Amino acid sequence: MTNMIDWVNEYADQISTEVLFIGGTEEEIEKFAPAIIGIAHRFGMSPVVAYNLGKVIEIFGEDMTREEAEEHFSYNVIGGWMGEGTPIFVDSPDEEPCCNSFPQGIGIDISGQ
Repeated sequence: MTNMIDWVNEYADQISTEVLFIGGTEEEIEKFAPAIIGIAHRFGMSPVVAYNLGKVIEIFGEDMTREEAEEHFSYNVIGGWMGEGTPIFVDSPDEEPCCNSFPQGIGIDISGQ
């Protein structure tokens, strides 16, 4: 299998859609490739790149503290709408909780407490 960026681009070409990646340069896009988990489909909207949220934070954390990485992610990534092709970020119960409050206030308590 080719790398995830190639796979995503090939998939997008097959369905004639444009996808957006994290990063403004090829180097930055490649840096976050290990966090790509696939393509997400949404009713009535174009598919988008899906990233593992914890892995994205981990990658940002290579250059800053975890707290700084979460803050950067909250305000510059999840808070940066780039249009319909904006990637989505999937949180997993298998990972350390991340980003307790997003700027748009989507922090939802599902603990039932």
